[in-house]
Amino acid sequence: MPAGTVPVEQAIFTSAQTMNKDGYQLVAWSPGISAEDARVLAVWGPAHDSMIADDPSDVSLNFHPLRDGKVCISRTMLGSAEYSGRGGRQVYTHCFVLNKASFARFHNDPFRVLSAALAIHDLRPGPELPTDLPTMMMLPSGPPVEPGLIRFFDSPTQQQTMVTWFHLALTSKKLLFTGNYNDRYLSVFFNLLPVSIRPLFPFSTRLRYSPRREFRLIGLANDTEEQKKAARQEGCTVFAFDSPARTPELSRHPWATWVQVALCQREPDIAAKLIGELPLSTRLEDLPSIGNRLRVTLSGQRRKEADASPAVSLPPVALERDTDREELLRLVERSLDGDVSALERLSSAWGCPEDSRMESLREDCAKHFVSLSRKRQGTGDSRSSMALEILSLILRTSP
Repeated sequence: MPAGTVPVEQAIFTSAQTMNKDGYQLVAWSPGISAEDARVLAVWGPAHDSMIADDPSDVSLNFHPLRDGKVCISRTMLGSAEYSGRGGRQVYTHCFVLNKASFARFHNDPFRVLSAALAIHDLRPGPELPTDLPTMMMLPSGPPVEPGLIRFFDSPTQQQTMVTWFHLALTSKKLLFTGNYNDRYLSVFFNLLPVSIRPLFPFSTRLRYSPRREFRLIGLANDTEEQKKAARQEGCTVFAFDSPARTPELSRHPWATWVQVALCQREPDIAAKLIGELPLSTRLEDLPSIGNRLRVTLSGQRRKEADASPAVSLPPVALERDTDREELLRLVERSLDGDVSALERLSSAWGCPEDSRMESLREDCAKHFVSLSRKRQGTGDSRSSMALEILSLILRTSP
């Protein structure tokens, strides 16, 4: 075995006429796929007409558990015409199966497995189906949390979408996301979860909804009928990707608020380090308290850095020194316009000790907020939840 590599089993599930069976089946698999693995893969495998879009270039990504701690990460797309002549194209799925130890080498991140597979293998269906496959040797790389993926979302709209996604994913039994989403959001979602939590979120993208497949995150694109069918299922929450509703901070899951802090800060390496250092014993129910703790830790570190560098031009949230009142008022206005980064900076401002000057600034911000809100009444601007969040930030006495 090459140094540092991890054995990964593989299998192909598609429609074919073989010596054993006609129709959807595993047509090829590597030596480490057990009979029980094959049975479960056939249950989860997407069959005829499962792809939402009839587009050979469209790709569905999927992640789900098997048995005994094993997981499957798969990539589905349309192949050649159905052999049976019933019309349409065969649905072709390439599966990668890892045991618990091997998946841990990829920090429990399904997107790292897919990236490693794509680096060494052409996953598109060929002109002929294989009859057997070798065990693949993949090379994991990178830290538990990639700072580069945190930097990827730098616009207020992207950050707001990601924060809302986290809140709904952590508070819903099943989350259906609709609209023009892309897989980058899903990869950032896994990147910003503690490593031990990642296996708890099986997902599918661009497949028709099927209640027999217990995915927790389900991407349904813009297909209205699929959205209606899935939304009728008990316990499903729908997330409209193109018009995410803002969640007020006071009712938001604390880990989602921590993600907001991580996305908005200028140097994300610290946030990546804080998440990456969480113990592998971290549980889903621990996230609210850990999210609050990490947020306080990062805010405290910012204040220490500000104190250690008095000659450096400080951001307008450092109330204890040279606070620019006008800049704070502009932050209020930008927050009311939906700028998540402005809201975060405004929120951080009230982490300073209370004194008369801070109270005066708070009062000025509150008056400005009320004035802006009155001017915007009756304009059809539906940002009431945002306004409430800003008001709560301005009036509270400590973060």
